[in-house]
Amino acid sequence: MTLMVVIALAAMAVILAPPAVRVLDRKAGWPLAALFLAGATVLGIQLPAILDGEVLEFTRVWVPDVVAPGMDVSFALRGDALGVFFAMLALVIGAVVFIYSAAYLPKKQGNTSFYVLMTAFTLSILLLVLADDVILLFLAWELVSLASFMLIARSGSGGEAGSLRTLILTFVGGLALLVAVSIAATSAGTTNVQGILNSNVWADNPTMTGWVAVLIALAAFTKAAQLPFHFWLPEAMAAATPVSAFLHAAAVVKAGIYLLLRFSTIFHDVAVWNWLLIVVGMTTAVMASGFAVQKTDLKKLTAYSTVSHLGWIVATIGVGTPFALAAAVVHTAAHALFKSSLFMLIGVIDHEAGSRDIRRLGKLWDKMPWTFGSVVIGAASMAAVPPLLGFVSKEGMLTAFEDAPVGNAGVVILLVAAAIGAVLTFTYSAKIVFGAFIDGPRDMSDVHEAPVSLWLPAALPGLMSLPLALVIGLFDAPVNAIVSSIGLEADVHLALWHGINVPLLISVAVLIVGVIGVVARKRIWPVLEGREFFPFTGNQALHAILEASKQFGRGLGAMANNHNPARHLKPLVILVITLGAAAVIDSIRKGGLDGVALQPRAEGLDNLWDLIPLVIIVFSVIGLMITRNRLSAAVLVGTAGTGISLQMMLLGAPDVALTQLTVEALTVIVIMMVLRYQPEQFPEVKSQARKLGSLIIALAAGVVAFLGVYTLTGRRERSELALWYLQEAPEITSGQNVVATILVEFRALDTLGELSVLGMAAVVIAAVVQSMPRQPFKEGTRPAPFGQSQLNSIPMRKVIILVIPILAVLSVLVFMRGHQDPGGGFVAALIMGAALGLAYLSRGQDSIVFRESTPIWLTGIGIITALAAGFVGLFKGSFLYAIHGYILGEHMTTSLIFDLGIYLAVLGMLSMAINALGGYLRPGAEADELIWARDGDGPLPATPQVEADHNHTEAYPAPINPASSPVSVLGQYHRASEQPGTGARPGPAYESETTDGKESNQ
Repeated sequence: MTLMVVIALAAMAVILAPPAVRVLDRKAGWPLAALFLAGATVLGIQLPAILDGEVLEFTRVWVPDVVAPGMDVSFALRGDALGVFFAMLALVIGAVVFIYSAAYLPKKQGNTSFYVLMTAFTLSILLLVLADDVILLFLAWELVSLASFMLIARSGSGGEAGSLRTLILTFVGGLALLVAVSIAATSAGTTNVQGILNSNVWADNPTMTGWVAVLIALAAFTKAAQLPFHFWLPEAMAAATPVSAFLHAAAVVKAGIYLLLRFSTIFHDVAVWNWLLIVVGMTTAVMASGFAVQKTDLKKLTAYSTVSHLGWIVATIGVGTPFALAAAVVHTAAHALFKSSLFMLIGVIDHEAGSRDIRRLGKLWDKMPWTFGSVVIGAASMAAVPPLLGFVSKEGMLTAFEDAPVGNAGVVILLVAAAIGAVLTFTYSAKIVFGAFIDGPRDMSDVHEAPVSLWLPAALPGLMSLPLALVIGLFDAPVNAIVSSIGLEADVHLALWHGINVPLLISVAVLIVGVIGVVARKRIWPVLEGREFFPFTGNQALHAILEASKQFGRGLGAMANNHNPARHLKPLVILVITLGAAAVIDSIRKGGLDGVALQPRAEGLDNLWDLIPLVIIVFSVIGLMITRNRLSAAVLVGTAGTGISLQMMLLGAPDVALTQLTVEALTVIVIMMVLRYQPEQFPEVKSQARKLGSLIIALAAGVVAFLGVYTLTGRRERSELALWYLQEAPEITSGQNVVATILVEFRALDTLGELSVLGMAAVVIAAVVQSMPRQPFKEGTRPAPFGQSQLNSIPMRKVIILVIPILAVLSVLVFMRGHQDPGGGFVAALIMGAALGLAYLSRGQDSIVFRESTPIWLTGIGIITALAAGFVGLFKGSFLYAIHGYILGEHMTTSLIFDLGIYLAVLGMLSMAINALGGYLRPGAEADELIWARDGDGPLPATPQVEADHNHTEAYPAPINPASSPVSVLGQYHRASEQPGTGARPGPAYESETTDGKESNQ
């Protein structure tokens, strides 16, 4: 339970962050840091046992049999030496960053979002490094990406571009990781991380092992900012300094390093892994160090230094020997200490001097002596100056490179590249010190030392580089334990002095060359600053890729960029016809489909009663072809749907037939709402060639559809799965309606996905309607309404008094009987939706059926109810598991709760459609009601107003009064249509009885 306590403490920090900020504002960092230190203490108590080889574990089955029988997804945590090492980094560095934030952040300026996201960030990292199930590992990986994106984006417009690039690149890595763990889990037969790592499948299939190694490496490269994904990390500098300190030292970038170390169990001796990591890592290290030397912004300089040091670590992991992995672990710790310290100290400089650009700074060393001394130690450790921890870790990596599996020539090249990178590292480390405190041109006489509460937390991690290096031998056992948890045996002896060897000679040469460079800095550094090393940057490359993708998408979209349905349907229908024709030709040539002769059709499928729905459908389709009236076409679409419903009934599927019939009724109502805004007639098609072409395509499509149905259905027995459902489902679910039990029990997760899509449809309808400007009515689409529509609606209003209660009761009955007989939540909601449609039609004027918020509430409550039923199933072992029982002698199941969620969500979507389309005016919002509209007060121009052209019709035409001129009503109607903007004017006596002309068009 130790691991769950740590996770619970981190989760508690997320929950307590908002109230803590409300009470303490920026000082909330102190209690939140205390929670992280408590978590570190809980782990620290277990460290002796962990270092002796004991493993902390926590496992609960999450989703049983998710991939195959016996392959459960578990909420599994594992605290071995490697996972606990990274967890301690996140907790300790995180606590220091939170204490620093309590003094650094501005007062009462968005601190709630900062602390909530930072605590969630820490929780995600802990889940990632402690996960023992690849599904949990992948989810935590994506949560880290989302948290980093939001933390960068919260910095405002300056962080928008950087946050998007971060999201795109890290999500590319997420896709690579998803493919890799999917292959690994299915090949190993388990989602357990240790089960995958210990599987024999990797030795048995070297080709697959190589491909998975590449995918894992690519995923790690995106998080660890390795070439070609390196450029997102400097872009993340738009985030607040505490975010940068945590992100660079113990969070996102270390997630990539952790992944490489964890999977080194499998890939440490795989050639493609070794070469890929060494080449990419060292190339990134040298390249990024060169970029760092160029920078004058201290924060960007330090960001590129992070990319460089991560390249060193990646290349060292690529060597794959136990000693190399140990060296990578040591430098990971050293880098976390000095890099978090340097970022926070740069924040201190910016906070006190008002800038972090060395061109806008001056002599600060005597004004901020404590900060200066702390920066010197941190930068010296980064530059690998003895006797600091950075020197020990760099010596270890250089020693590891001597055993790299790249041949003798490759080792020489690697060591030369490392020496060049080390010289550049020394140079940019010196640039931080001299640029920030000594060489700047600005007068800094008004600057003073920062408060102790600000500089001391920032200095502490870097200052630890000195004492830890002096007692480095104490860490032999912990480092060996970490390497052992990876699956290799190491016997590492850490020390400041290992005698005169190649790494020491390289270090001495680097120090000499570096000092010479510092002495000549005023001649060398200005030459490098601003110089372009490559013809394009990573940002430009990503921008070009995105623009090319947009152009490609626009090109594909242009094929359907038209309101004409034929433009959308024609390519698809022609493709189906082509496929059908090819199948027919192939069948004739081979004597059967794919060379297999057709089986005889099952007996009893052909029925003379089937001719009745066929006749209904045929006449409906012929009518649709002939009519030019939109209203008639809507009615004929409904009759065709009714014919299909009758066919379903004759085939013995009453539940499908009932669903089809109610869908058709509601579809016709929605179509009628849309037709109110359309001209009365379809435009005339004058091209005879187009008519003939459409006829040929329609007939060919009909023939292909007939042949497909005739040849591919009714020629085999039921499948084994279908028979299993029919035989076993009633006993398992105590329900006779097999279709319903499949939907709400066996395949409930699929139904939940469809339900979420339905809910999103309701949200999208509301969003589109509320975010688009209302357009004027086109000429001929707003006929004058009948003046006595309230009187005309009386018969319908009287009818619904009887019909709606019947439909409501019927809806409840159909809902309750769905488990045993045809029915269920979906069709019951459609019946209630029909009642809503009748209620709408009975109104004397066009108006919404519910308040605007009601459909959203119905949809939201419906989805939450369905999810609640899923969580109830966890009491029996899995999400959405149906629990059965008896209440008052009646069989009940929790799937009924799930069905209730379906009912409410469908009802919400239907009411949203009626509300959105059924108002008196066209859908949309007035310009002054649009959330995104600009009034012109700011720097951007005002949002253009929707202006009616000369072909528009008045939105509120005067109603026709049949009583004043009973003979000429029809003529008056036509005159109203012919005179846009005027309408037929009623007599004065009637005019006083109207309500501003806001009557119905019904």
